[in-house]
Amino acid sequence: MKQTLFSLLLLIFLVGCAASTTQGLVEDQNWYGLGEQDGQRGLPQRTLNDLQALARKTGDTMNANYLDYEQGYIHGIDAYCDPKHAYQLGLDGNPYMGVCESRPGSQRFRMEWQRGYNDFQSQANSLFY
Repeated sequence: MKQTLFSLLLLIFLVGCAASTTQGLVEDQNWYGLGEQDGQRGLPQRTLNDLQALARKTGDTMNANYLDYEQGYIHGIDAYCDPKHAYQLGLDGNPYMGVCESRPGSQRFRMEWQRGYNDFQSQANSLFY
């Protein structure tokens, strides 16, 4: 229970920090940067409707450039899905949302992330006992 609460609080903190960066990228109409950021964070790829909704939130009547977003996302997800970084992502307590499953090396990535996440949970548990 404590472990789940700790993980949830960490996720809320990370999402809160990400929101301000996302808003800035949308306001700057930096769709490539937004896609790259989403990919580097291991988030699922947004749809065109998602991007248009973000654009509307800024109050501007700008158009979302999905092609730029998609190219940025591919670049970002390539970096995220590198199995060499998977252990550290898990050790930092970052959730894995399955975004690497269709990529080469996905099984190794998942195993390394799980190993890191297990170590993260062991460390978190030792704080409470």
